Amino acid sequence: MTGHEMAGHGSGVAGMVVMGLLTSVVAPLLVLAGRRRHRVAPATSRLVRAVAILAGFTVLHAAVVLLTVAPTTGTVEHVLAHAVLLAGAVLFWLPVLGHGSTRLPPAGRSVYLFLACPLLDMAALVLVVGGDETSGVAMIVAMLPVALAAVVLTWRWIAGEERAARAADDLVNASAVGGPR
Repeated sequence: MTGHEMAGHGSGVAGMVVMGLLTSVVAPLLVLAGRRRHRVAPATSRLVRAVAILAGFTVLHAAVVLLTVAPTTGTVEHVLAHAVLLAGAVLFWLPVLGHGSTRLPPAGRSVYLFLACPLLDMAALVLVVGGDETSGVAMIVAMLPVALAAVVLTWRWIAGEERAARAADDLVNASAVGGPR
């Protein structure tokens, strides 16, 4: 048990699981629940926005994780940190689950999530290296839905590409068989 857990601040394993699930489960559900169909297109490109969001959320995630394990962090700071993390996580999921001009194309969504997995695990790695292995591993495990989403989206992208290729082949074959004579 770390000194922080003994101080009763509720971080440690339970805190890491809560933060991981806020990021990997609650935030994407909030994005899906709040999707709107009509939005004004922002001036910046989807790729630039996605890179900025990923970089910003990586820093925010690491800061919140490392702040909440500090022995001097009180209950108010924990609650505020969780709220900030959830708000950032909602933004993080917009390029993947958002609608319209915020959403990346299928290949971009897969790459975005596969890049995010190791970046977001860096804070957990700092915990493990710092001697709080249990909390670090708990954070990594709680973040597994991000990796699962990456795999599912990649599979859907590949299946969609395969369907499109088959449809194109069928169209070519149909026009060759019933083409002009």
